Amino acid sequence: MTDALAVLVVGDGPVATAIAPMLTALGWSPTTATTLEEVERALPGADAVVVLSHHDEVDAPAIRAALRAGTPYVGAMGSRRTQARRRDWLLAHGVTDEELGALRAPIGLDIGADEPGEIAVSILAEVVAVHRGARVAGSLSARDGAIHPGLEPGTATCPGG
Repeated sequence: MTDALAVLVVGDGPVATAIAPMLTALGWSPTTATTLEEVERALPGADAVVVLSHHDEVDAPAIRAALRAGTPYVGAMGSRRTQARRRDWLLAHGVTDEELGALRAPIGLDIGADEPGEIAVSILAEVVAVHRGARVAGSLSARDGAIHPGLEPGTATCPGG
């Protein structure tokens, strides 16, 4: 990867809205896709793919395409239940356990983020850490349990689109 990363943002919700200007401020090149066709057009050359939506017809196929393309960073937002559903779909559609090992899901560093801007910061911090080869301690994907431990299961609202 070069220092000016090409980042494919999959989704159009509040976190996608928050992350776009941050990507630009970092000097990176953001592309937003909301359909699988847009993902497939934008994927070649992407250094990172961040899946921020919760649209089954787009999310898991986009993750599969990014993993198969060997994209250096692939991450997806969502609850543990959403991640399990995607994992089941990915395995049923030919993605191997080894390929799944490269997926960062839930996406971002574990900084207690709740608001769209905070979630965007946690995601970008993880992308920077992976890009720079830093040890990524505190990734949400490496932690068991609830993403929002202060809330009862099933009560967190997703700022995604």
